[in-house]
Amino acid sequence: MPLYAISRNNKVKTVEGYIKRYIGEILLNIDDQHLSESEHWIQMAIEADQRNRMMFHLGKDYALYAELLKRKGDRFKSQENLGKAIEILKECGADGWVEKYEKELTTFS
Repeated sequence: MPLYAISRNNKVKTVEGYIKRYIGEILLNIDDQHLSESEHWIQMAIEADQRNRMMFHLGKDYALYAELLKRKGDRFKSQENLGKAIEILKECGADGWVEKYEKELTTFS
């Protein structure tokens, strides 16, 4: 898959997690057969964005991970990760994203 090559050949650390998150998102949206592979890529995105201190991207990583966990039926961990995303995005001043994910969080109640 060419996307894997893009990730493998990337030399720009600031987009490392971004690329991995989008690969995870694509896999998540293909079908449920790719959930495990998607989770692997999202976890790599979280690790990369933590290491590279890309906080906005890290918030988006956690939000995507929350979506994956919700699809897998783990509502508790999904809520937990969405909460992490909200806190990180608040620190970044990403108010629109915070509002979007806070609304989503209310659907868990």
